[in-house]
Amino acid sequence: MTTLRSLRAAGPLAVAVLCLGAGTASAQLTADTAQRIDAVFARLDHTNGPGCVLGVDRDGQPLYRKAYGLASLEFRVPLTVDSRLESGSVAKQFVAAAIVLLSQEGKVDLDAPVQRYLPELPDYGSPVTVRMLLHHTSGVRDMWTLFELAGQGMGTRLFTMDQALRMIVRQRELNFPPNSDYLYSNSGFLLLADIVERTSGEPLASFSAHRFFEPLGMHRTQWRDHWNRMVPDRATAYSPAAGGYERAAPFMDVYGAGGLLTTVGDLLIWNEQLTHPKIGGRTLVEAMETPAVLTTGRTVNYGLGLSLATFHGTREVSHGGATGGYRTFVARWPDRGLSMAVICNVANAGPDGLAHRVADILMGTAPTEALAAEAAAAHPLTADLAAFEGLYRNPATEEVIRIVRRDSTLVADVGVEVPLRPAGERRFRLGSAELRFDLPAGGRSAGLVRVGSDDEVRFEAVRMAPPPASELSSYTGRYYSDELDATYEIGVRDGRLQMTRPDGDPAALDPTAPATFANPEGALRFTRTKGRIDGFALFAGRVRNLRFTRQRP
Repeated sequence: MTTLRSLRAAGPLAVAVLCLGAGTASAQLTADTAQRIDAVFARLDHTNGPGCVLGVDRDGQPLYRKAYGLASLEFRVPLTVDSRLESGSVAKQFVAAAIVLLSQEGKVDLDAPVQRYLPELPDYGSPVTVRMLLHHTSGVRDMWTLFELAGQGMGTRLFTMDQALRMIVRQRELNFPPNSDYLYSNSGFLLLADIVERTSGEPLASFSAHRFFEPLGMHRTQWRDHWNRMVPDRATAYSPAAGGYERAAPFMDVYGAGGLLTTVGDLLIWNEQLTHPKIGGRTLVEAMETPAVLTTGRTVNYGLGLSLATFHGTREVSHGGATGGYRTFVARWPDRGLSMAVICNVANAGPDGLAHRVADILMGTAPTEALAAEAAAAHPLTADLAAFEGLYRNPATEEVIRIVRRDSTLVADVGVEVPLRPAGERRFRLGSAELRFDLPAGGRSAGLVRVGSDDEVRFEAVRMAPPPASELSSYTGRYYSDELDATYEIGVRDGRLQMTRPDGDPAALDPTAPATFANPEGALRFTRTKGRIDGFALFAGRVRNLRFTRQRP
């Protein structure tokens, strides 16, 4: 039986390398190693559902390739190692590399205001630089969140580059002063793609092809700049649905923040370029792997289109991606000579977790889940689960997390319900983050701290009593945002304030602070003039302080 102690002592496993051809081929590993890797993908290795493709290289040479599941449920076509899938936000590093290459040629200044290249952007009061867009520290609001707030969610209509640019240009304010905070924004990389095209004088697709893809031999990679173009070997994307699956393919001509069609083999070629660069030299890679430093002095573990982290004490350079039902995770562990790509065509695949489980096998490290279980067993939970339940608020961003019980499990409602995994006394895992509760002896939680890879965010426990009906009625009415070009309806039902977005259903809001109401999908901070409610500021994840004005009856 394999134990945690034996896993820690095992060290890297010996493997034999065999070059691969097309199809569902794999390199020759020890039989035990191959079986353990295949077991990681067991739930996706079937003939009646979508799945994933795995690619692993060691020291720049093919080590393992395997496809699991179907590329098309309608036609029962299996995924292969040559299947093309969309990479989601993994595409951002290609745009970042293009910008750095253009900066090396003197065509782009990374520290210049973006208005030098995109003069139609508004004056934000403080300079937003190209580098800030690359680091996600610009404060520019996220376009996909804005479209969702306007009642134009993904999959409801065809989106174009011009339409997305108009939405960004319409925003007069930023989420925060430039470079004072980190907040992921797809808008920044659409703007960067536009900068590539304007400064190079050619479309991003052709620039990428002749500067990166063709020289490197990435012959199966292209930008999805026309949603309906026929692409050989493209796998369809799916989402789980009642009774099976439904198609969830991107319906847009927007690229830069995402929109790259590729294979695991091509992504591993790109990883090798970033490990041993042939294009742009070490200076290109060093620029991309330099983390952001905020005006506060805090270092953020994000470079230029690349996430910078550690995995069991080993340096990891990676990025994930999600578009429609496509899910991707690409990582390098340079000190181990290990490179990996997992691309999937089903929304609940969780490729980052799958990749890390494979990395554990190949590195001989104890699985993260096993270590978490070991920590939880060493520090058993003694508090009543009811002590953790409640609504928690971040007063700076108005983000809320609702903790509820589901039988013997705690669940975090963050727009969707995510089970919490015990990680010790008063500690739980929420995805890649940890929640640490402030729980007085014998009492209810007074708050929590969400600990991520590079920051800690404090949430207060909300103890607001429901306002009387007379107070709630003072908030009702119609509110309009010219930045969003959308009208929201605020009403009251069953003693709770309700918000109705365009093309949306009413959503109940709970009081979280004076004149502030929220649910896990967003918060409204109401304002007054001469004692009368005149509007509110909307906070919703990657969009903050979006102003709405109350309309006259």
